[in-house]
Amino acid sequence: MPSTPPTVVILGIPFHNVSFDEAVEWARQRILSRRPGYIATANMDFVMQSWRDPELQRILLEADLVVADGIPIVWLSRLLGPRLKARVTGSDLVPLLAQMARDQHFSLYHLGGAAGVPEKAAEVLVRKFPGLRIAGCYSPPWANLLDMDHATILRKLREASPDLLFVAFGAPKQEKWVNLHVRRWNVPLAIGVGGSLDFLAGTQRRAPRLVQRLALEWLWRMCSDPPRLVNRYLRNIAFFLHALVDLTHIRLGPDRAQPAVGDNPALRRMALVEPFVRLTDPAQVESFCTAILDKAAGRPVVLDLAGVRWISSLEQGALLRLTTRLRRRHLPLLLTGVGTRILLLLNWCHLAEYLEIECSHEKLGERITAWNSRSRQGTIVQDKDGRIFVQLPDELTAANLDAFRRRIDECSSFAQARERILDAADTRFVDSSAIGLFMRLKKEADASNAALYLTNVQPAVRRIFHVAKIDSVLLDQE
Repeated sequence: MPSTPPTVVILGIPFHNVSFDEAVEWARQRILSRRPGYIATANMDFVMQSWRDPELQRILLEADLVVADGIPIVWLSRLLGPRLKARVTGSDLVPLLAQMARDQHFSLYHLGGAAGVPEKAAEVLVRKFPGLRIAGCYSPPWANLLDMDHATILRKLREASPDLLFVAFGAPKQEKWVNLHVRRWNVPLAIGVGGSLDFLAGTQRRAPRLVQRLALEWLWRMCSDPPRLVNRYLRNIAFFLHALVDLTHIRLGPDRAQPAVGDNPALRRMALVEPFVRLTDPAQVESFCTAILDKAAGRPVVLDLAGVRWISSLEQGALLRLTTRLRRRHLPLLLTGVGTRILLLLNWCHLAEYLEIECSHEKLGERITAWNSRSRQGTIVQDKDGRIFVQLPDELTAANLDAFRRRIDECSSFAQARERILDAADTRFVDSSAIGLFMRLKKEADASNAALYLTNVQPAVRRIFHVAKIDSVLLDQE
């Protein structure tokens, strides 16, 4: 397995600090490991969309590699901590990955784009890199993410068995599609490539090299398709300028420190309580995370930030890395002693929805107990009136959906009940796979003249439903 590159967090998104060569080498090692993973190429538009779309932000928070495909991201990195080494554009990364695939005898599959585009792009790459093996090309009919013929696409990929998959469905659809399936397939590495196949096929023209070097590719693209792109880039520019102003205001604004946890025997029996250590280089980050994980020994972790007035992009990356690694062990990371300035920063960039923050020392024990009591699998209960109550898990995603779906399908009383209540009181996050399940259950209920109710939906989940444009379908009977 390749080592995880250093991470810096820009506007709530963790970017891995790699050059083009390092990104390609990471991809090579990941393919050799045969463990499925995916790369996201994120720019300012990605960041802006992720602030509106919790599912997209979660995908980027947990992606195996996120590269900065936008010069404003690189500029902002200079203000927030270690500078990103380079702008690693998806359009430039695609041919480099194809060359690496040729040299390593890996096979490549093109998925998405308009009819004929993936085949034309493959022809261009084969001419440029003789000997490159193309495992296949497929441009499925356009459909919304939930309405796509996933079974056919997955069958084609299974038959082709590529080593490297280029997905060109456009953002964020391609990222969500990969996230739906990456845990189930045998494709070692996938990457969302957006319009890169169009550039290769010649259906769209990329900006000249001089324009790219002057960091004006966005202007070139905007002028090449004004009806579609003018509003997008104007919004991106406004977002970037607002971000600069907001960051400056937060960084220089007033701060109220919080007291340290101190000696709390009851809390220390429940969890590992450690002070936050200032981190200035990537080696420190890895040592810090490893030490915490070793000390935790299966216990929840509380990090005390008392006295810390600001956290750099590198330190935010450390918190995210530690949170993700603990969650894989079904353990929480709780942050306490968080000063008002840092709390404002984390809320502003929407990280407070992913990180667990508790400033009240008295409530830390309650939060740990609540975390431990969260339902990881959900429950199904039938009452004396024949109604079925389904307590949804704390999170319902592609990672745990199959097991949860099997429990419902194997529950004969669920299909026979006239009232089916899905209680989402404890559910903090769902992704598109869960939405697909809800829509399926809704259709089945309608077909059998039964009622399906989705109740106690939390605000974060409502936002996801709203982005997917299905809130009126699933919540109209609440």
